[in-house]
Parts: sequence; C-alpha cells; structure tokens
Amino acid sequence: MKCITTKESCVQENTIFRLSLIEKIAPPGSKLTYIHADAGYGKTTLLAQYAKGLNDVVWISLDDKDRDEVYFLRHLEKCIRNNLHKFDFYSTDYIPFVHDKSFIPTVLSGLLEAIGTRELTIIIDDVHIVDNERVTDLFIQWVKNCPQNITLIMASRHELWSGLFRLKIEGRIVELTKKDLSFSREETEKLWGFFDQDAYSATEGWILAIQSYRIAAEGNRKLSRSTLYTNRELFRYLMNEMFMSLPAEMQHFLKATSYLPVLDVHICNSLLGINNSQKILEELLRRNIFTLHISQFTYRYHTLFSYFLQKIDDSLGRITLGKAMTLSYEGGDFQEAADYALLLGDEGMIKDCISGLLDKPFEGGRLRSFKKYFDFLQPISVGLPPRVLLARGMYLSEQGEFSEAEKFLRGAIPHLDSEDKHLYLHAMVHQARVLRNRVSFQESTNCIDNLLPLSEDTPMQLQYMVMIEKIHNLTLTSQLSAALDLTLNMMEKSLVAGNAGVKLWLERYLTAIYFYMGDYKNCLKVYEKTLTISKEEQDWLMRHSVGAYAAKAYQVSGQEEKVQPLLQEELARMHQLGLYEELSLIYIIHSDILHAEELLKLYLGKRADFSEANRYLAMAEEYAVLNRSTRDHALLAKIWKLCAGLLQQPDKARENIEKSLALVEDTTPFTQSLTYGRIANALDTLGQSPQECREYFKRSIKIGEDIGSYTYATPSYGRLAAIYLKEGDKEKAVEYTHSFLKLSRQYDYRYYLRFKPLFEPVLKLAAEEGITPEFTREILVYGGYTAKRVYINTFGRFYISSPHERENAVKIRTKKSRELLAYLLEHREGVTKEQICADLWRDSEANVTSLFHTRRGEIRRAFESLGAGNPILYEKGLYRLNMEEIIWDYDVFQQATDEFKKQPTLEKAQAVVDGYTGRYLDDMEALWSESTRLRCEDNFLEAAEIFLENYRALGQREKTMELLRRCKSLSYHSHSYPMAKERQDKK
Repeated sequence: MKCITTKESCVQENTIFRLSLIEKIAPPGSKLTYIHADAGYGKTTLLAQYAKGLNDVVWISLDDKDRDEVYFLRHLEKCIRNNLHKFDFYSTDYIPFVHDKSFIPTVLSGLLEAIGTRELTIIIDDVHIVDNERVTDLFIQWVKNCPQNITLIMASRHELWSGLFRLKIEGRIVELTKKDLSFSREETEKLWGFFDQDAYSATEGWILAIQSYRIAAEGNRKLSRSTLYTNRELFRYLMNEMFMSLPAEMQHFLKATSYLPVLDVHICNSLLGINNSQKILEELLRRNIFTLHISQFTYRYHTLFSYFLQKIDDSLGRITLGKAMTLSYEGGDFQEAADYALLLGDEGMIKDCISGLLDKPFEGGRLRSFKKYFDFLQPISVGLPPRVLLARGMYLSEQGEFSEAEKFLRGAIPHLDSEDKHLYLHAMVHQARVLRNRVSFQESTNCIDNLLPLSEDTPMQLQYMVMIEKIHNLTLTSQLSAALDLTLNMMEKSLVAGNAGVKLWLERYLTAIYFYMGDYKNCLKVYEKTLTISKEEQDWLMRHSVGAYAAKAYQVSGQEEKVQPLLQEELARMHQLGLYEELSLIYIIHSDILHAEELLKLYLGKRADFSEANRYLAMAEEYAVLNRSTRDHALLAKIWKLCAGLLQQPDKARENIEKSLALVEDTTPFTQSLTYGRIANALDTLGQSPQECREYFKRSIKIGEDIGSYTYATPSYGRLAAIYLKEGDKEKAVEYTHSFLKLSRQYDYRYYLRFKPLFEPVLKLAAEEGITPEFTREILVYGGYTAKRVYINTFGRFYISSPHERENAVKIRTKKSRELLAYLLEHREGVTKEQICADLWRDSEANVTSLFHTRRGEIRRAFESLGAGNPILYEKGLYRLNMEEIIWDYDVFQQATDEFKKQPTLEKAQAVVDGYTGRYLDDMEALWSESTRLRCEDNFLEAAEIFLENYRALGQREKTMELLRRCKSLSYHSHSYPMAKERQDKK
C-alpha cells in the first residue's frame, strides 16, 4: 500500500531532510505525535518526509468542509478505504446517530473494529481547520483509545487540546513545537549555500521566510535583510493565511500593539483602555499566530510579523507607542521611554531620557545601552546639552575610547549644575579613568584625592565608585598594603552604614589585591563568596574585572578544570559589555595561563606549542596601545612577551634578557619581581651564569617581599633551594625549602610544583627532613611524584617506620622476614631465589621456597600498613627491592661520605659522623653484609679523625673522649685505633 495524499508534492527540491526530527515521531509506547506551529514552519513537509517510502500510510488533509461531522466521516472512510483492501466501515450507517450522545463511542468502536489488528499509520494534517466540537471530541477519544497497531500523527497551527493534557503529562503524547521546527543556523546555511547572520536573525528560524530569502538571493548573495521586510509574497501570505481570518477585535489589537517590542498585559490594558489583553494574547498563542510567551504577563511578536503589522496598522501602532513612551517617562523608566522614542525618532525625548538616566548611575549595563541613542544623535552633535555631552564622555570612557572621552568630558564638566554634587563626582571618576590611560596612574590618583574627603551624606554606592578607582590605581602600581588597608576600611564603613551590598562589591575587588599579593587561597575565597552578587550588579562592576585573576589562581592552586571555562566566560562578558580598558591585562593573564600549561609539557619532556599563548600576548600588546598615551600597559605587555620568549628561543635568551633588564626599572615593583624571577628561571634552566641566576632570584624575593607580594617570591625560594642542593649546601637548601613550602602551603601554591625537573630534589629533601610533612605528602601525590612512605634504619637496630615518625617502628612478624628485607637491600641489583634460599635457609630442612614466599608476604603486609605497595619486584628471573617509596639511612650516610671524600672539611665530616648512629645491621649476624659493615666503619673513622684533630686543637676533652669511645668500640672488628695516638689524646 502507498501513502495516498494530496500533499505528496511537499517533498521537493530545495528542502532539508530533517532526520533528527523524523526520529522523534511516533516513538514506541506513544498514543499520538502532535506537531503544532505557526503557518510556514514546515509541518506538512516534515510529515511528507516521514511518510515517504513507508507502506500502510493513510494521509488525510482537512479543509473547511470537514467542520461538518458527516462530511468528515465520509472523508475519513474514503481515505482509509483507498488503503485497505477490506474495510467494513460505512459512514452512512452512523448518520442517524449524529445528534445522539452515543455518536462518538459508536463511530469509534466501529472504526477501530473495521481496522482490526492491521498495522496502519494515520496522518491527519491541518487539524486546526476543524472547530466542530463533535469532531474534536472524536479526535480526543480516538487518541485515548488508540490501539498499538495504529500510529496516529496530527499536525495543526493550534496547541494541543486540553482533554489530552493527562496523557501528555504521562509521556504518552509526543509534541513537536515551533521551537523544534525552526531552522537551525546549520540547516539555514545548508539551504542557502551561504550564511547571512542578519537575515537569519530576522527570520527567527521561520522556514517560509528562510525559503523566501533563498529565492530572492539566487544569483545575488549580497542582499540586505531588508529584502525580507519588503517581500510581497511573504506579506500576502501573512495577510491571507493569517490576518484576515482573525476576529475584528483581534485584528485591532494586533495593529495597535504592532510597535511595542514587548507586550505587557497590564500596560496593554492601560494603553488600549481594555481589560482582556492577556486573553487575546493567549488566544493568539493557542492559534500559533507568531506570538511568543516570554513570562507570566509578557509576550512578543515574531520580528517579521511585527513589521508586517506596522505596515497595515493605520497609524494605530505609532499612537499607542507614543502613549507608552509618555507613560514610561512619567513613571521614571527613562531607558524604556528612550527605546520607544528611538522607534518614533523623537530627538527631544531621547535627550531628556539620557539626562534622566544620569541620575541612575548604578544600574547594570546602563552606559552600554547609550550607544544606540548616540548613534541616532550623531548627526546632531552640535548644541547637545551638557548632561548629554557628559553621558557620551562616560560612555566612551567605559568603552576604552579615552581620547574621544576626554573631549566630551572637558566640554561637559565646567557646565554642570554646581548643586548636583553627585553627578559631578560621577563625572570626575570617569575623568580619573581617562587620566589613568592618557597620562599616568599618579595623575589619576591625584584627581581622586582632590575629591576627598567625601561628605558624610554621599551614598555608599557613590563612595564605592570614587574609592574603587583609587584602590585600583594602588593595586596596579604595587602599593598593595595601602590598597588592602583602604579596601578593608571601606568595607568596615559600609557595614557601619548598613550597606552589606557595597561591602560585598569591595570584597569582590580583594580578588585582584590578593592575586597580586600571591595569596591564591584568599583570592579564591573572596572570589567565590562574591559570586552571590546579582548578574546585573556584576555587569556594572565588570569595569574592574576580577575573573581572570581568579582563573590564574585556580590554575596555581591546582584546580585546572575551572580555568578555561572561567576565562572564556570573562572574555565573552567583557566583549558583550563593550569594556575594553582591561582587555590588555586579561589577555596577558590568559597568555600566562596557556604559557604555564605548555611549560609543564616542556619540563615533562613532551612537545610544547606556545603559538596560542603568543597570540594572546600579541593581542595584549595591540590593546595596550589602543587609545592610550601612557606607557604602563604597553611596557608590561612588552616585558611579559620578552620573558615568555626566554625558553621558547634559547638562542636569543641573552638578547631578550638584556632587553628586559633595560626596560624593567621603569615598571612597577610587581613587574620587576616577575621579570627577575623569570630571567633567573631561564638562566638556571639553560645552565647559564649560576651566580647571576642566584642574584636575580634573590632580587625577585626582596622586591616582592618589600611590597608584600609572594607571587614570584614563593617559587624563587624553591628554585634557590634546588640550586643550593645541587651545589651541596644542604643547610641553605633546608632553610630555603622551609620558606618555600611554608609559603606554598599558606598561599595554596601548587601547580608549578608539578615541574618535576625543577622541584623534585626539593620535595625529596622535604620528605627526608620532615619539612611540612602533611603538605609535602599532598604535593607529592598531586604532582605525580612517588611519595616516600617507608624509612628503613640499618645503622644500629634494624627496623622500618614512617619517614615522618621514625621513632615508631612497625613490626615485621618474624626475624627471618627482617633478614630477608635486609638481604634484598644488600643486593639492590637483584638476586635469584636460589641464591636467597642458599644464603638465608642453608641448613633448613623445610620447604625453603614456601618459606621464602611466606616471608615475602609478611614484608608486603608491613609495607602496606605504612601505605606503601609491595616492595619486592620479580623481573627477568631476579628478585629486587623497589626503592621508589623507601628512604634508607645507608643511602643518606653514603651520600654524606661521598661529599666528604670530595671535600674533607669539618662540616662534611660532621654529616658522616652524625649519619653513623651504630654498626651496620648490628642486631643481625648477617655474614653476607660484613664487607658493607667494614666499609661503613672505615668511612666513619676517617671522618672521626678530622673531628678528633679539631677537638684536640680546641681542647674539648669531653667531646674527644666520647668520640674515642665510639671509635674504640669498633676495634674488635679489625679496626684497631692507634694506641700511641690514643695515649696522646688522653694527655
């Protein structure tokens, strides 16, 4: 059987096959698929695409005649009979029952019985045409009683009948609406073969308009969207298909409200002198007459439909718009009044509204909305009132166009009303912003200082607006303590005044101050707390952006998953709000984040690509000089770029260092600390000028600490610790490691500790020395290091313990297990099981293999109790210890011995003597370790000799005798301390 339909022509060329929508039609378990939308949204075309190629499909297209139930029954019978060879249903049998209450159940029972169990898809198109309640009730009951073998699909311009809401709630009805049917950007581009954003926005996805634009644009892709507004065929379709079929009251309402961008039911009632606006709008919505429901009491028309109405409104629309403008202005809603005035082209009202808006300076996004008004007034720039000139200067200042802003501010400020002190403060704040970008930070601060002290009656919001500019200047010029104190004082003042909102605004800016102080923990704490500020207020506060600082703080504190989403959101909001003053700084921070990600790859031996980071640096440089006369931003961007390139271009490192040093003295202390730290890092990484490297790290620390900033001082401590460790100066290495990890823990400095080649020796030292043990363990896990979890003591008593609690020995179950562990330590290169058994169980008559594996298990359990893995590895036929999680006192002693032999100083000898706390494996017989014992004793005695000579020279008899006793205790192991020297020592 084939689909019998009068609309098979719907599937034609220049349509888009909509597979994603087709797959939503008639899912298993559904009673009905109901597709409804305004005219021209492709309902019939979609149904034709669904039906094409299917068998057992009945298509019923309704028309005006189907409003009569008898005609509808005949139409239904004919369509189904054309598809079924045997269909025992005759509409004439039911004509006598048309006016009977049993008509619907009788017809439905006969219809379903006649179809039987045969699989059938029934598509009923244009259901909205039928307004006969009897036919509508038949549809509703059919849906409710529809058996599984019948797939029922309906298309309409009207919404679903209320009688089916229960089934809809139960999920038994599938609805496809205008939102589903609207063409996406991708579908539109595919249909047109090109894309025009303006034209697409005007269509709002309305398929008929999109098709009309395609036809008009054939051979001319440069058509403006005005083509859509003048398309006669489109307008003729709206007039004939939609408008003329509506009741007179509804037509009048549409004409009268055609110019209103948003239809508020209460305002419509007031403007038109009626009380049923919502009823009319709901009926338009039910009929899918190009009306969208925005909120409980607000609606709007489709863009093209609104324009169509304006062309036929008989001036009713403009009269209503004029009334709305007056009503808004008198009610103090100057922005809405200005928007209406713009539609009417009322120049005088626009000026009045701008003047009125200046008295509401704290509404989010207010200045941004001025652009459209100034664009309208652009040809009339001469003779503008002072308040309008001022508004334009403020707008340009907020947009970062400081050169133009200065002209308008200078022209307006002298003519302001002397009584309007609040507006004067508002104007001078923008003047300070202009000075910051046109002259210097200092001149900007001077401008603010001239306004202080503010009078007690100054609103807290206005006090914030003045003081935040000074705080911002102090922060960016590295006067961080002053910025912090001023902010905290203003927060206290806000609390006293009972204005918690302004206190939160000030607290938000602490994000920036703490960032420059290198206190990432508090930076994120205040940032996350102030996320409760409303979006409208956040938009107004965005002139001093803090999101990029928080993004960098998230990276440094090891919360990398939060970085990019926050950065992208911050940049998008800055562009959306048209705030460009701080874009240069944001691009620098964005570049630094990307640069750090690539550096991590580089240090871990992976391929790094700095191109994206460099792109943001280039944009930072570009914006730094845009509409600015000061060097501050441009100099910062230039130095940052030079420092970023030190490791990218090692062959030019020295040249770039010289360039950076030539510029750095003219910058802020924060930038100086950054520059010296990065130069030192590059020199150390490239293995150049060790002395110069140390000097620059120390300079970075001193400059940073002088201004209270640990942003670069913290890592510089860590790098110096690594340098001293490499040079063998353990005392200084421990001192700097203490400072480094203490600051890292205090300020949540983590990310860069993943740079293993730079910080692995420092963290290893911290683990061995018990420096900030808990934080060190956290960092070892976070950075992917293998943490040292077991300490093994072999000088004197043999035992294992936690590296951080070395006095608390962990019990290993048997003596033989302890001996096996010691044996494997002695044979670190690996040994066969046969050799182990021969050395440890030579005289045993038991199953030595079983004994060996039992003792292995005991060792494993002891290690697991300390959080370590199984230490005994089996590789290539050999058993050996995995030393990654082990600290062994023998290794520490041997390292001290090696350094002493290279440089036999008293200090180096001290490390050897201190490390020898007893004979090697003294509580074990362990004949297989005798050579190691003797070697350790030799090394101890050699170092002790240096001490004895020193003690003798200083006359320290007690220390001499104590060390002599330690030496003599070794004489029974073939180490006879010279008696003549002993007697001399006693004298």
